[in-house]
Amino acid sequence: MPHRHSAVFLLLLLLLLASCSREELALVDLQTNVAIHVYPAEGRKEQLLTLVFTLTGQPAEKQVHVVAGNQKSSWVVKARSDERSTYTIGPLSMGSDVLLPKGQWSLSILSSDGQTLEEVFVVDYPTFKELVAYDRATHTLTLATTGALLSLYDRGGALLSTHQLEPDSDFFIDETAETAVVYVEKQNATYTITR
Repeated sequence: MPHRHSAVFLLLLLLLLASCSREELALVDLQTNVAIHVYPAEGRKEQLLTLVFTLTGQPAEKQVHVVAGNQKSSWVVKARSDERSTYTIGPLSMGSDVLLPKGQWSLSILSSDGQTLEEVFVVDYPTFKELVAYDRATHTLTLATTGALLSLYDRGGALLSTHQLEPDSDFFIDETAETAVVYVEKQNATYTITR
C-alpha cells in the first residue's frame, strides 16, 4: 500500500513540474496590413491581408485559425517563426474582386503543448479608387491624381529600372519590359501590368 502511495505522489509531482515548466503563451504584438493588387490589363483586383505577431516562448510551429468579420470565411494555416519569435500569416485573400469584410476578426493560435491563445483585431481600410489605367494598344499607363513608384521587369523577372511617376502623367512601356509594377503608397495598392 505505501508503495502505491509513493507512485501516485511521484506521478502528481511530475505533472506539477511539467505544468510549472510550461511557459505561458502570450501575444506581444499584432500588426495588420491590408493591401490591394490590381491587374488593369485583366480588369480584376485582389485584396490581401497580412498578419505579423510576436509570441513569448520558444520559436516553434503553430497552428493558426483566422476568422473573418463576416463569420463565414476562415483560414487555417501552419506558421513558423523567425529567430525573433515573429510569425507572419498570409497574405490572406477572399479571391478576385471580393473585398475583405471590415470589422472585428478573430485569431486563434494553438501551440504544440495544447495551449490556445485567442485574439480579436479590426480590419479597416479606406475606400479604394483605381488610380492607374493601362492602354494595351499603345502600351501606355496613365496615372491619376497621386504620385507612384514604377518598377519595370524583364521576362525572367529581373528588375530593369525604377521611375518616380508624377500625378496625372503617362508612361510608355517599351518592349524590353515584360511586367510593370506601379506602387501607390497612399492606398497601399500595387498595380501589375503584363504586356
